Amino acid sequence: MPKLDLESRFYNFCTRINDSLSFQLFSLAVIIFVSFVIGTSISTYEIFTNQQIFLIKIICSIYFVFEITVRYFGHSVWDSRSIVGDKFSYVGIYIDAFVIFISFLPYAFFSNLLVLRLFRILAQPQITRLVPKIAISNFSIIIDTGIKILYVAGIIVVLTYVYSIIGVALYSASHPAEWGNLGTAVLSLIAILLNDDTITFFLFPLLEEHPNAWIFVLSFVFIGNLTILNLIIAILIDLLKTKDEN
Repeated sequence: MPKLDLESRFYNFCTRINDSLSFQLFSLAVIIFVSFVIGTSISTYEIFTNQQIFLIKIICSIYFVFEITVRYFGHSVWDSRSIVGDKFSYVGIYIDAFVIFISFLPYAFFSNLLVLRLFRILAQPQITRLVPKIAISNFSIIIDTGIKILYVAGIIVVLTYVYSIIGVALYSASHPAEWGNLGTAVLSLIAILLNDDTITFFLFPLLEEHPNAWIFVLSFVFIGNLTILNLIIAILIDLLKTKDEN
């Protein structure tokens, strides 16, 4: 009787699931749902009770453990060439695994960090492949540029949402006017993003009680203002360059 190769069966099982579009879309739906629940937990609208929110976070975290396991073993982990060729995918898996691990810690702040998984939506192959496909399609240059700008705008929306939840979790008790709930936190971050002078208005009061608050504010400025907004400028410059070449 041939010996059952349980290792290969498990690998093949994870590969089939990982290659399934239904699995990928369901995982994204879970990420969006738990991020929505986390957002409502710090907003003025109480859609879920604290017990329901806690239960949803636990269930979603358990599912994320299953998802990470499938994504990891769904690649050719025993093929060294595949690991080298797909090293960036594995870095993303390790980061996701760390976020999921700390979400099990017995503090509400760490469980709220599940919202960081929203960035996985922007790294989803079905989404990232959209931009280069449009770049070589028969659409006009204006439509091409508009889609790229919308994609960058999506990154800004996700970044602002994530930082808003972190800001509420850290500073709502001491500065409720700026960080009391999700709405005010979003407005504060938009003000910081659009006007450099407002950084001092939001940063200096935080530094009086939270000496490490500069990490939160300046990291948002560097990522949002100095990096992402400059991508829009780069897209527009590329538009003018393409127009001149044509």
